[in-house]
Parts: sequence; C-alpha cells; structure tokens
Amino acid sequence: MFHQDTLLLVQIAFTLLTTGLLISAALYTDSLKEQRLWAMGNIASCLGLALGAATGLPDLVHACLSYGVMGLGLALILRGLRIFGRQELGIGWMVGIVLVPLAVTAYFTLVQPSLPARLALTGMYFGVLNWVCAATLLRHGNGHGVSVTVVGFVALGVSLFVRGGYLLVNPQASDQAAMEIMNFTLFVIPLGQVCVMFGLILMVVRRYAERLRMLSTIDALTGALNRAALELQGQRIMQRARQGLRSVAVVMIDADHFKQINDSFGHPVGDEVLRHLSVLLMGQLRPNDLLARYGGEEFVLVLDGLNSTSAVNVAERLRQLVEQATVTAEGQSVRYTVSMGVTSSGIHGYNLMQLISAADAAMYEAKRAGRNRVHSG
Repeated sequence: MFHQDTLLLVQIAFTLLTTGLLISAALYTDSLKEQRLWAMGNIASCLGLALGAATGLPDLVHACLSYGVMGLGLALILRGLRIFGRQELGIGWMVGIVLVPLAVTAYFTLVQPSLPARLALTGMYFGVLNWVCAATLLRHGNGHGVSVTVVGFVALGVSLFVRGGYLLVNPQASDQAAMEIMNFTLFVIPLGQVCVMFGLILMVVRRYAERLRMLSTIDALTGALNRAALELQGQRIMQRARQGLRSVAVVMIDADHFKQINDSFGHPVGDEVLRHLSVLLMGQLRPNDLLARYGGEEFVLVLDGLNSTSAVNVAERLRQLVEQATVTAEGQSVRYTVSMGVTSSGIHGYNLMQLISAADAAMYEAKRAGRNRVHSG
C-alpha cells in the first residue's frame, strides 16, 4: 500500500519546506523571538535527519550525535512555544532534553549495540516530546489559533510513539504488518509537520494582529487608551450602566503648568512626567474603569458605578498621590500637580461626550481657582 522510499522522500521534502517557510518568516527585522527559535529548531531537526541518513560517517556521529541534534531541535521549538505562552524554558531543561537521546543512542550503539532498541526508545522519546509541545500550547497558548498546531504535534507524537512502541515489542519484526505500520507512520509524520508549520504561522499572524489592535487602541507614549478607544469602550460602559441603573462618573485630569515643565527641563522630561502620571493613575483603578489620554497633557477617567461624591473622593486621593510623587528623569527630579474636574451620569445623563465636556469645564474651574485641586460640576 505504501512505498517506504517514496514516503521517506516525502517526509524529507515536507521537513525542508516547513523549515524554509519558518526561516522566511523569521527573517523579518521585527520577527518574534519564538519565530526565530522555531526556525532554528527546524534547522537542527533537518541537520539531525541528514546526519542520521548519511552513510560512511562514524557511529558516534551517524547513530548518536544525529539524535542529539534532533533533540536540540525539539528543545528549541519547545522553548519557542513556552515564550509564545509568556513562559520560559531554562537552559538546564534544554540540556536535559538533548542529553537523553544522546545517552540512549550512545548506549545502544557503543555499549550494547541494538538498532531496534535505539530506534524504538528514541522514537518513543521524541513522540513524548511532541506531546509535551501540544500540552504546552493547550496550557499557555491563550487560544491564539493553537488548535491546528496542537493537532500536528499530537499526530507526530502518536506516529513516533506507535512506531517506537512496535519496534520495542517486536524488535525482529519484518513481516508485512510491520512494514505497513512503519510506512503508515512515515505517511502521518509529513501531515503532522504541515499542521504544525501552518499552525505556527497562524499563531504568529494572530499575535501580530493582537499587536496591531493594541497599537490602534493604546497611546504609544503613556500606555493609556487613546481617544478613539475611549469613545468606543466608554460608550459600552455607558450602555451597560444605563441598563443596570447604576451611575458612571467621568474625571478630566490636566497636568498643571506642563508647558513650563517642557520649557524648563526639556521634552524628554515632560514625556516622563506624562508616563509617570499614567502609570500612577492606572495603578489605582479598578478592572472595569478606563483611563485614556485625551490629548496633550489631558487624561480622562471613566469610573463605572460611582456617583459624583464618590468620584470626588477618588479624584482627591489621586491628586494627593500626584502631589507627593517625584519624577526622576534625565538626571533631574521634578515635582508636579494636577487639576481635576468631576461629573457623573446622575447630573448630565449617560452621553459620554456630554460627560467629558462637563468634566472638562469643571477641570478649568479648578484651574481658575488656583490649580492642584478637584472641582465637581
């Protein structure tokens, strides 16, 4: 049914194809670290296969080193998967992954020569490693299109483990059934490689899409939401609050005398002041609150579930935190204050832009009254 030489050629071709595609994707300047690890892992796997298939090489290279290199390839791929899931794989674990196949093949090549045992144990070991890759994605992949990749790793693991297990149970098998099992695994392995390769590329595409979404909603300087994201997400909060019959407060915040900070200390220091203010505010917010940079040195807070009185208390606490803080940048220490205007849906309704306008007017009243204060309107 299957021709072994043809299937082996197909496996080599698919390995080279997937490696080439991953290398091409990893050559971009802004490529993810995990992309580069996956590409290097596939290169190592190809090199290991080439060393194992080569003839005329010493046993130490042909039968031992080749499996260690393939182990290195899987270790690099696994590390890339861990990084994709915002985890890590220590060097010690990677060294251990490489040493296991080296030790097994060295023993069954140099100490107690046995080709079936060598192929069986290394096949089962690499099968388990592929399952570990699948489990890593299921646990840490965060749903970023990992299903195709998981299916590929599972298929590779099953193929390698079944082939290794069969050789372990039937080390001298040479009948038709044994050939069919060996050839079937050679048929499944390229399919698994294709699933893994396309799955990895799909994961990278979705990760880049996530980056683009973040860039389209986040202010690059401060890390707060930008104005467009404020309008979109703020309207959702207003709608939910109206349906739930709860109040929403809006706070407009402006850094006092910010132009003087830029003129006296330089724009890099001014930028650090804005970053400091954003980080300080975000550190005090609840999960459902919003912080956005509205423009220049102005920020907007949307406080879900708070009325004007409660929001004034929150704003006053934040004002005091800012007043007590010191910003160190460019070798200089800067103190600054903020003026805040507060309003709520209980006064102006659930129209976000009307609430922002009312909070802005209240903030200017705070400035006219002497700055570094909170005004409600």
